[in-house]
Parts: sequence; C-alpha cells; structure tokens
Amino acid sequence: MKNRIFAAFLMMAALLLPTLVTADEIEYVTFGSYEQDNDLTNGKEPIEWRVLKEEDGEAMLLSRYALDTQPYNQGRGNNIHWPECTLRAWLNNEFYNEAFSEEEQALIILKTLKNYKEIDTEDRVFLLDNFEARSLFANHADRQTSPTPYAKSKGCYMSKKYIGNVHWWLRSFSWESSRRASYVAASGGVMTCGGSSEADGAVENARWTVRPVICIRSEDLERLRSAQ
Repeated sequence: MKNRIFAAFLMMAALLLPTLVTADEIEYVTFGSYEQDNDLTNGKEPIEWRVLKEEDGEAMLLSRYALDTQPYNQGRGNNIHWPECTLRAWLNNEFYNEAFSEEEQALIILKTLKNYKEIDTEDRVFLLDNFEARSLFANHADRQTSPTPYAKSKGCYMSKKYIGNVHWWLRSFSWESSRRASYVAASGGVMTCGGSSEADGAVENARWTVRPVICIRSEDLERLRSAQ
C-alpha cells in the first residue's frame, strides 16, 4: 500500500515539474527587426525569438538575446511596480513601434497580465514574471543570455564569472525591498529578492538588460516556421 502511495506521489510530482528541453529542442523563429549589431549604417537586424510555450491557440515568444539596456524605472522611486514603471511604457511604445511594422503589430496579441496586488494590465510587449522565469526553463543555464552589440554599447553589466552573460529584468517586484525589481542573474538564477544589494535590482539601475516577450496566434507561428 505504501509503495503504491509513494509511486502515485512520484507521478504527481513529475506532472508538476516543467518539461526539460535540450539545446536541440529549443525552437527559434524570426519576427520583427531591431538594431542589434550596433552598426547604424546597415539598418535593423531581424529579431530571433525563442518559442517558450504554445497552448490554447497562442504562442509565447521571448527574445533570444538581451536586445537593449534599460532601467526598470527612470529615476529612483519606492513601490514602482509594473503598471507604472517606465520600462513598461518603453516596451509598449518606443520598442513596439521601432521593432514591428504595422502588419507585424496586427499579429501581436494584446494580453491581460496579472500583477502585484492583482492589478491587471493590458500589454502587447511585456516581461516574464517570477513564476514564468522559474517554470518555463529547464535550469539555470537555460535562462542565461548574452547581449547584442547594441545592448552592450549602452553600458550593460557584463558578468566576469559567467563570461558574456548579463542580468535581465522580470516584471515582478522584489519581495524584500520597496525600491527593487526581480531579475534573472547572469548565472541564470531568478532573483525574486531583487539581488543581494540595494544597487543590484534598484529600479533606476540602468545597466540591466531587456528580453521582451510577445504572444502571437499559433496559426501565425506556423507561418513564421514555414518562412524560416
């Protein structure tokens, strides 16, 4: 009896764990364009997106690389959460209009996001939250990323230990400090506390990078796959 109960427990635990993927199983598609090689004379480069998940007729895409270097919020402040931060405004205005044509914008789904204190927002471009950053990747290494030359030129922090890797913002706020936001560290760890020091995840920190997230319909993802 005990063995059957233990087996059932293991089966339930396995169902709750995220499906681990190998490097060969990770899928990328190109969509939109943005300055990346830091050569302004040759135009923008196509954006590579990782297909993070596909369900209910929609696909969630995360930029493969850190595309830009931005603070979570322009200027120091306390209790600056996703709904009012300047990074959200930048993603849904400057980045959105710079990275996508009108035809491409028509394919991006307006998502209702659940945020801190149950304050919903509607966004076309956004960041992952803490739960998504933990559950949609196989491990720390799977979360690691490097910056584009353009993002690097804007002074992003480059890890010396994890050579070539950068920190990238999440939209969740730090549970430990009223003036820090969560982020994924260069190690791939999810820093829900906002880092080990006040400077690390401080909302005004202009050296952390951005990996935008968008959602499109599965049928449009199929068209992108066919066009690759």
